[in-house]
Amino acid sequence: MGFVGEMSRLVVNDYGVFLGVRGDRIIVKKGGEKAAEVPAGNVSQILIATRGISLSSAFLRLVLKHRIDLVILSGYGAPLGRLVSRRGGAIQLRKNQLAAQNDWRGAHLAKQFGKAKLLNQANLLRSFAKNRRASNPALANALESSARQVLERARGVDAIQQPDNERLRREVMALEADAAEVYWNGIAQLLSGTVGFPGRKKRTDHPADPTNVLLNYGYGILLSEVWTAVEYASLEPYAGFLHADSPRRPALVVDLIEEFRQPVVDRAVLKVLFDQGDKAAGLVDRGFLTSEGRKVVLQALSSRLEDRVTFQDRPLPISAHVLLQARRVGEFLLNRTREYVPFVGRW
Repeated sequence: MGFVGEMSRLVVNDYGVFLGVRGDRIIVKKGGEKAAEVPAGNVSQILIATRGISLSSAFLRLVLKHRIDLVILSGYGAPLGRLVSRRGGAIQLRKNQLAAQNDWRGAHLAKQFGKAKLLNQANLLRSFAKNRRASNPALANALESSARQVLERARGVDAIQQPDNERLRREVMALEADAAEVYWNGIAQLLSGTVGFPGRKKRTDHPADPTNVLLNYGYGILLSEVWTAVEYASLEPYAGFLHADSPRRPALVVDLIEEFRQPVVDRAVLKVLFDQGDKAAGLVDRGFLTSEGRKVVLQALSSRLEDRVTFQDRPLPISAHVLLQARRVGEFLLNRTREYVPFVGRW
């Protein structure tokens, strides 16, 4: 069946599925036959990943009653829209968030978001180098060299002393761009002989190769996860610190996602590519994931989000760390902590 239930996340990925209710339970039907029945209280998010899905008004009421985040995804995996239940406001927090864009707190957050991405890039490269030390020493050395170069850029972010937040943001982004070139060159070497990778291409570049299509879809799913966390933390999604404000992009969501790209999406997608090998090309058709491709990627990402990892002495699923990080941003903005510590995965 083309839907996936992983812990608190329900993913609907099959044409012709109907979503209804029975009491306080979500009923999933396919072709008139019941395919699944899930207690609404056990679900925190529902992702609709394909067309041809129908649902009842009772289902929508149940979703709102239990504050379940309902997300409709585009063919690229990006959220087209979300149904979110009404929540209380946090006026003081949002006032502090807007004020922080021009003070030391905003500068601190911009640097921490940017540095975390680079540290996670370096750690992922070092992890693959470690695993290939015995089987392919030359590749291991190349990956370690790339990791060291990325770490140099991370130290450069730490060293920025710029009183103007806008200039600081641009300096962090410049170092991030330099590191990205090194990182993706390392990933290309890692994938050589496994699957074609013409270099990193964003969704707007309309890539057709499996690696970029899977990555872009994965980042869209992660965006939904982080967006939910930001709204649960009562933060303003469109007021960011590293990325410029834009009515077309939730800047704070894109800021926070930087901490989780490598530990969640890159790691999961690379595992899929290595597991699939020559079959990876069959997951993509004309620049889009096939139904099977979506199923494989969604399963991999859901599984990775539920992996328990230890951060700040708390062994929790990564999805829980995403929510906690959003809350910690809020605590920092309210001056309840003197430092924001970004999520950096172990290697």
